Amino acid sequence: MQIIKADDYQGWLYITKGEYIAVDPWLTEYQKFPKNGLLLNRKSEHQHFLNTHNNTQKVTHLIITAHFSDHLDPDSLSRLNKNTPIYTTQLAKKILVKLGFDNVTVVKPNCNYKLGQSNLHVMQSGKPYQSTSFAYVLENNLSTIFHEAHIFNPALSQKLKEFKLDLLILTGDLVKVFGLIKVSMHITDAMKIQKTVLAKYLAVTGNSPEKFRGLIPKFLKYQKLSEETNLILRRPWQSLNI
Repeated sequence: MQIIKADDYQGWLYITKGEYIAVDPWLTEYQKFPKNGLLLNRKSEHQHFLNTHNNTQKVTHLIITAHFSDHLDPDSLSRLNKNTPIYTTQLAKKILVKLGFDNVTVVKPNCNYKLGQSNLHVMQSGKPYQSTSFAYVLENNLSTIFHEAHIFNPALSQKLKEFKLDLLILTGDLVKVFGLIKVSMHITDAMKIQKTVLAKYLAVTGNSPEKFRGLIPKFLKYQKLSEETNLILRRPWQSLNI
C-alpha cells in the first residue's frame, strides 16, 4: 500500500493496485466555515495530491471521519464523482446527500466494511468525539494502518496490538478549547500510544492547527509539534510504501 500525506492539514490517500482511497480531502485554496469563513478559515499552502494529473477522477472510495468543516469540505467534494462510495457518520451523511452524493454508508463502531481490496474496521474515537467522529483500521494483504483524527480512545489499545500495525496516524499538535478541553493530542501522547500498541511507524495529521483564522480559533490554546521531532509522512506529498 502506498500511503500519501495528501495536503498540509489532514488529508490522506491510500493507493493499492489502482484503487485510491481518499480521507477527508481538502482540494480548494481555502477552507471556510460558514461560507464567508467568519467562524473558521484557513488558506492552503500546498495543493492536494489529487489536484495533479487528473487524480480526482481516480478516487474509488472516500472516508469522511466527521461532519466538521475541516473534514467535510463541500467545495472540495464537488470536484469528485457523486457516485463515489463514501463511508462516514450519520451527521456527515445528511450533508453529503444534500450535495448530491448517492452512495453513502453510515459506519458504526465495531463493524467492518469492504473497500475494494481493503477492509475497514471502524472504531470509536476518544472523548469528546465518541459520537461525532470515528477512528479506523484499514488493512489489506500488504499493510495495516490505524488513523485517529482527534483524540485516541485508550480502550482500543489491546485490540490494536492484535492488528500488528505497520503505521499509526495520530495528531501531534495539542489543542485545547478555553485551555481546558483537549480536542487534539500532543506528539508526546502519540509516541506513548505508538509504544503501547507496538506500531512500526508513526505519522502526524491535523498539522499546524494554529494557522486557522476566524472567531473559533480565538478560544483555542495550542502547543505545537516540535520541528525537531523525527517523523515520517509529516509534510505534504510525502509517501510510504508498506
